[in-house]
Amino acid sequence: MNSKAKPGKMPKEEFIQQVGSLELLHDKAIAKLAEQLHRYEKKYNLRSEIFYKLIVGTPAEDTSDFIEWAICYRSYFRTLQSKFSIGEGGTGVF
Repeated sequence: MNSKAKPGKMPKEEFIQQVGSLELLHDKAIAKLAEQLHRYEKKYNLRSEIFYKLIVGTPAEDTSDFIEWAICYRSYFRTLQSKFSIGEGGTGVF
């Protein structure tokens, strides 16, 4: 730990390293989810945004493939929000 750092404070270099690692994790997760979404879109010839608007709240929502697609779609946007959120509880950095 840096001797100049205040108690309870993280040195700048360590902070930058942790933020970089977190962003890399977010980027990997976003890329993997985007790949999964693309597979569903190709399989059903339907964009995820349209699928999600049409399927949520219908009986078809209960099929296993559609449940997984909806979860993937929500996870994709939650991960994006997490990456780019700022303020209290946010983990992303601009």
